[in-house]
Amino acid sequence: MYYRKKVAIVGGGSAGIAALWALNRTYHDVYLYEAADRLGGHANTVQWKKGKFTTAVDVGFTWMNETTFPNFAKFLDRLGVAMESTEMSFTVSRDGGAFEWARSDGRRGFRQWRSYLSPRIWRIVFDTVRFNHFALDVIMGGHNESVRQGVTNGCETKMETIGEFLQREGYSDAFRDDYLIPLVSALWSASPDKCSLDIPAATLIQFLWKQNLLSSSFTRQRWATLKEGSQAYVSAVMKGFPPNHLFLKTAVRRISNDAQGRVVLHLENGKSEVYDHVILATHGDEAMSIVDATATLQERAILSSFQTTQTEVVLHCDTSLMPKSRKAWSSWNYLSTSSPLISKTKIDQACLTYNLNKLQNIPRAPFGDVLLTLNPLHRPRPELTQGRYFYSNPLYTTAAIHAQKELRDIQNRRGISYAGAWTRYGFHEDGFTSGLFVAKEYLGAKLPFEFTDSTYNQGKRPTLGLGDHLLRLLILFIQVFVRGPLSSRLFGFRGGTSRPVPMGLLLLLQLPPAARAPSPSAEDPIDVRLDASHAAAASAAATAPNPPSIYGRGGARANQGEEPDAAVCAHAVTRRYYALSVSIGAVALAYSAVPLYKMVCQTIGWGGQPVRAHQPGDDGSDISSRVVPVKDAQRIRVTFNSSVSDTLPWKFVPQQREVSVLPGETALAFYKATNQGDKDIIGVATYSVTPAQCAPYFSKIQCFCFEEQRLNAGETVDMPVFFYLDPDLLNDINMRGVQTVTLNYTFFKARYDNNGRFQRPMAA
Repeated sequence: MYYRKKVAIVGGGSAGIAALWALNRTYHDVYLYEAADRLGGHANTVQWKKGKFTTAVDVGFTWMNETTFPNFAKFLDRLGVAMESTEMSFTVSRDGGAFEWARSDGRRGFRQWRSYLSPRIWRIVFDTVRFNHFALDVIMGGHNESVRQGVTNGCETKMETIGEFLQREGYSDAFRDDYLIPLVSALWSASPDKCSLDIPAATLIQFLWKQNLLSSSFTRQRWATLKEGSQAYVSAVMKGFPPNHLFLKTAVRRISNDAQGRVVLHLENGKSEVYDHVILATHGDEAMSIVDATATLQERAILSSFQTTQTEVVLHCDTSLMPKSRKAWSSWNYLSTSSPLISKTKIDQACLTYNLNKLQNIPRAPFGDVLLTLNPLHRPRPELTQGRYFYSNPLYTTAAIHAQKELRDIQNRRGISYAGAWTRYGFHEDGFTSGLFVAKEYLGAKLPFEFTDSTYNQGKRPTLGLGDHLLRLLILFIQVFVRGPLSSRLFGFRGGTSRPVPMGLLLLLQLPPAARAPSPSAEDPIDVRLDASHAAAASAAATAPNPPSIYGRGGARANQGEEPDAAVCAHAVTRRYYALSVSIGAVALAYSAVPLYKMVCQTIGWGGQPVRAHQPGDDGSDISSRVVPVKDAQRIRVTFNSSVSDTLPWKFVPQQREVSVLPGETALAFYKATNQGDKDIIGVATYSVTPAQCAPYFSKIQCFCFEEQRLNAGETVDMPVFFYLDPDLLNDINMRGVQTVTLNYTFFKARYDNNGRFQRPMAA
């Protein structure tokens, strides 16, 4: 039973607005406090001016999708706030366009043709596919469940960071710097240097899976933006809210409890107000500062784990903060520079620019380029800058993740509840959902739609399908039988002997800098050599601490000299099972390759193979509907060729050299075969059609191909071919100008396996 309460909401961001909207539907008396001069937090809509033209642009919360924003999407629909589809594309540009790649709707491409020849680029591709599939193991449980949860033998331990995970699993620096960090930076709307390698691996991977960016859950999503700007939903909620219950530019300094247990708000202006319940819809560190003076030991231990980082956001039209090639411009554009003092695989500075023309459907005419850059590499030109804003974002550390799990222990204690994006993944949906949850769970609010726990919008754990397992086998095959042996053979040092190593493989396998050989000499521009001295350098580099990085620690694993624990051993056993599965799968694929190839060729006409004509009932229609001659079409000349394998003593020739047919007209042709040997022989024929583009339209109704043809010694037989050319060829632009089609047959001696079963030959 919930009684009427006087409730204060501290913070007017997404969490506070959500709680206010939910509580407006109750009998509680609600008040809202906001330290800034506006509501919305990251929901910040401003006016872009270009000459006499103006348009609304969002400079905080800029995009969403219905799959990962379930509660917010239902809320917008309830309020009638319009959304519109947007383009979601992504570009990474390094060193002023020296390296660029782009991704759009699941398609990837590099902007320089030379990139396709770079081993480093193909290593990025391989690591991306591998990460998208095998990273799921971290959140699927199994042998590493205790490490994933951060608890071992009842004692709290440090969760493995994403940097440590990448290092342990052998992912390349190129994958880290040119794919993973840029992608997470764009999704989290955070400064790239804050997408640290110290983020717990399980948290980041769960986040990527939640965004449908990993294998088993990857589906094309509908990305959207708010048509009238994000402030539209804030205005809709505040419409009708009593003005005397809203306090802008009113900061709460601290809170305490009076003798009756009610909550006292101590305002910055020196005033105090008493409430039955207070919702702190602020950032976690701000909540800590507010309750600090009267906090319990448990509250202080939990809330002190939350930190924030500040991001500078600049609204401008300076295209120097976009990729060099305009063709590479995307909705999200990650720009970085390499330090001249370190390897070019290391990032020195980075920023993220949103192209609001694409992201918010703002036409370039008449508004020009509308760009929003997070922590720009350099200041945009003042005359091209229209606004500068600062936002705080949650900083995810191991301590913060542990504290999130324990937050429920202090919720609704002393009349205080906590809400905000920091309680989950830091997204607008997370803040909004936390506000709804507090209002519903602790104050009895009834929502007009079904509440969704967006933490598990894809389910609690991923499930792998057959396609996922097959691709995993292929990845492991490459890793175990290709990359592994190459590393061992090329970089295993034996008795001080030297071995030539192509520079491309050094980049591909990403040796530590100290293990790389000196630059090649003029006499040997291609290969470098690793001798015993280089081996010693490599050994020293392996034990030395990693150099500092703007992304945090390099991820070197502690206690390298200790014996491997049970989890590591179990992980190794799992890899051996996968390796064995790869071997078995490779054998199975080898045996199935020929019939699969034949089936595909006959289905789609690939490789010049005629397709099999539809039999009555195949698709619900009779074959007679396809064999209607097109009277006004030009006749096509069909010629016949034949050949015989050297091991088959047969004479095999067509009885007619050519026929002339209309599309849709049936024709009957004959071949004659004679066994010129002194023994009975079984033969089998294959066929093909030239030109190859005609193969999908050359349909055989009856044919002697791929069937055993037994001829006694000296016997001669006639072999018919009943066929037609599908009328659909008239609609194929590739068939224009084709006046002659040739049907080729080749006879082979039939082969049998050890069990006496006939083995069909592969089509010629």
